[in-house]
Amino acid sequence: MNEQEIKQALSTLELYRAQAESLAEQQQLIQMSLDEHTRARETLTRWKNAEPGAEILVPVGGNSFVFAQVAVNDKALVGVGSGVTIERPLGEAVTTIEARISEMVEASKKIAENLGVLESRSSNLTQMVQAEYDRLQQQQR
Repeated sequence: MNEQEIKQALSTLELYRAQAESLAEQQQLIQMSLDEHTRARETLTRWKNAEPGAEILVPVGGNSFVFAQVAVNDKALVGVGSGVTIERPLGEAVTTIEARISEMVEASKKIAENLGVLESRSSNLTQMVQAEYDRLQQQQR
């Protein structure tokens, strides 16, 4: 490995570091969305199982809840994208949320896998650069 190749390897390592940061940020965003969808599924399930007139706690975000009295427990409004919300039977709403949770879990697994591959490549390249740097230091002595 010559000096130019070492510089190229160091540049590649920097690129790997930036990609790893980006993947970690994506992973964090997915986890936040996954947590939100899990809370939504739990709330919809509690709502579905509650008798009309029953009082339940409904999360409003920020670990805050309000007391709500169940009036209708067979329908829910579900976001379908672009700020559009439609009324669905409660069972379908739960199924929709569960499908989204499954998609997020799969996306999270793929990101974790990609992060692992990236970390492995980075580690191998770091070892190679370090060995070459040590070799060059030995030659200069």
